[in-house]
Amino acid sequence: MHYFLIIFFLLVFQFSAGAKSLKKFLELKKDSNYIESYTNDLILRVYSGEKTHSLELSDLNSPYHLKYLPNGYFNLGAGFSYKSVGISLATKVPIFLNRSYRHGDTKRFGIQYYLYSGKFSIDVLTSFSKGYYLSKSYSHLASFTKDKEYQRPDLASANFGISVNYIINNSRFSYKAAFSDTEKQKKNAGSFIVGGSIFSYQTVADSSFVPREIKTDFFLKSRDVSKSGVWAFNGNVGYAYSFVFLKNGIFTMTYILGSGIQDNSFEREIASDINRWRFSMNHTGRVGVGYRFNRYYARLGIIRSTQYTNLKYNDLGIINGTNFMQVSLGRRISVGKKSKGLQN
Repeated sequence: MHYFLIIFFLLVFQFSAGAKSLKKFLELKKDSNYIESYTNDLILRVYSGEKTHSLELSDLNSPYHLKYLPNGYFNLGAGFSYKSVGISLATKVPIFLNRSYRHGDTKRFGIQYYLYSGKFSIDVLTSFSKGYYLSKSYSHLASFTKDKEYQRPDLASANFGISVNYIINNSRFSYKAAFSDTEKQKKNAGSFIVGGSIFSYQTVADSSFVPREIKTDFFLKSRDVSKSGVWAFNGNVGYAYSFVFLKNGIFTMTYILGSGIQDNSFEREIASDINRWRFSMNHTGRVGVGYRFNRYYARLGIIRSTQYTNLKYNDLGIINGTNFMQVSLGRRISVGKKSKGLQN
């Protein structure tokens, strides 16, 4: 039931973004020398993409680390954008599934949600996964080869994050041009970005995160940890830049660094107050490249978000990361008059 409540909340949020009160707050005048608006046009798209969450364990006394991944797959979907409303639906493509024999099975539910207004970018992540495998198991465990990875069907994660950032040079720089296709960047432009974020990463397993077969030289004091959690509250600062090439092409790069505080938990029955309220850091990289062919466009977007949770228990450190990649093809259909000045 909570899955449906999350979907309902996000749908209400999306449609609320078009309400008059919020629209008045978000509206601004774009510099027409830099940005051309397609807000009043209908944008149809088909897309394919992949998203995944990683869990990395580091031995704090050595360079040694382990990386758990879910069995990944590609989505195939379709959607549309019109004015401030955008809806997309997707389903996994079985032909691109990794073999269950090699990587095991992953049960998952998640929403990767990005809202770009003229002034703000809002990222929302929800991810629930159960079933991971140890990447490159053969290099850690003598009993495994490249044909089959060490599988953890008992390893589960529940993650949530929201990041809200203000685009300072919003009259000349457009996120929409690179990632939602409802605007066109006509000239090179960049902008500083400031904001804040909240993240939660919760991980649990039936047995220790560290496999028993791992050499006893590593993780000497943390081989029994099977549960961890973190709540992080960060302030963000970053910079984004769009380079226009061949008149109708765009290449955009963004880097945002966040730092603040976080509340950590490890095996509360072992130590109820360990690592409480420590320094927190995360970073997000975003790359978008696309090209317009009159009313058609092709776009590739890649987003990488990593939470350096500084989540430590004795000699164990944990890093959480999320990857999102999408390839999109679309067409613009004129259904109203082009906006010449004011937009959101």
